[in-house]
Amino acid sequence: MSVPSTHRYVLRAVIEFTTPFLVGAGRGGDVADAVFVADANGLPALPGSSLAGALRAAFHGAGHSPEDENRLFGYQDGDTGAGSRLSVSWACIHDQHDRPVEGIVEPRRLDDPVLAMARVPTSRDHVRISHRGAADSSGHGKFDEQAVGAGQRFTFEMELDGVAADERLWDALLGVVGDPALRLGGRTRRGFGGFRIVSAGARVFDLAKDFGDYSRHPVSLASPSPVLSPLKTTAGGVPSSWATIRVDLRPQGYWMFGGGQDLAGVLGDADMAPVRDCRVVWNKGHGRVVEDLVVLPGTGIKGALAHRVAFHYNALSGTFADGLGADGVEAVTGPRNGAVGALFGFCKGDAGEDGEDGRRGRVVIDDLFLEASPPSQLVHHVGIDRFTGGARDQVLFCE
Repeated sequence: MSVPSTHRYVLRAVIEFTTPFLVGAGRGGDVADAVFVADANGLPALPGSSLAGALRAAFHGAGHSPEDENRLFGYQDGDTGAGSRLSVSWACIHDQHDRPVEGIVEPRRLDDPVLAMARVPTSRDHVRISHRGAADSSGHGKFDEQAVGAGQRFTFEMELDGVAADERLWDALLGVVGDPALRLGGRTRRGFGGFRIVSAGARVFDLAKDFGDYSRHPVSLASPSPVLSPLKTTAGGVPSSWATIRVDLRPQGYWMFGGGQDLAGVLGDADMAPVRDCRVVWNKGHGRVVEDLVVLPGTGIKGALAHRVAFHYNALSGTFADGLGADGVEAVTGPRNGAVGALFGFCKGDAGEDGEDGRRGRVVIDDLFLEASPPSQLVHHVGIDRFTGGARDQVLFCE
């Protein structure tokens, strides 16, 4: 027999993404292989189910007991089970005035610069690197995604239906929300989904005494709540249990993370250009879109590191390509390499340890946005005919 609920535990939080993020719609789009979930206005959204799933996974990863996890999020065990007592709302995106956008809005409101940027995100190109250090053209090695840009703000709310004794579980859940290790959406090991908590309000309502205050708490996320108290959280930093590596690099020559388009009227019609993106910058409650920032993608750094980790791990373990053959080389490169699999994870179907179906990586590398564009140079190239030593036809290009 269930115990009647006497308390409501409420949290409303405003979060700001410090990196791009992608909550996938489960399908491709007209110009990308993966697109984000959008609301009826075409604006990016964070479904409550995605938030609840991320919270449950983080709660489990924090070492809390399965019994506590089931009490919060529900469970199904054969013919028995219980529904979740935690309700999580959809997260609503903010406009340039830092106001949540709820429901279907007038088209003119979508002209807001911050919302316009969110509706038309920049596509991110990706390519898998083979054991030769070059692009792997087989098995969907080349793909692109439409991620929501960094700097976007969202508001969401969660409410726990319980009793006085659930305060312990509520405090544990708030610790998960404030954990800097928590990331939202997919591709989190590619640096996506990082966020910080801008503001948060919470309160425990004892319905026997606080029913009036609970009734005054607005349903609309766009309406400030007069009954919640400010809550201090820490999300957005670095977890104390993680090792952090900071490397300062100074290029010795030209460098480029390709995949972008040349800026008109700056360097000319280059065939290859650095990847650029835009982000939202907030100042005193006002959002401003900063465009054409040069980006060092975390995926580009991660791919290069994974390739070199495999090389050095094989060298240290005395594993060399001589005599291995194609199958043998494949077995010691990529996710099948012991160090690469342990650090960067592997997908279901790849050969893992003890036949595991898959495991996410333990290394997180965020995108780096350069505040000022570095000096750049247009470099011309031409393909050389190996027999004549002259230029090949139609292979002149520049970057």
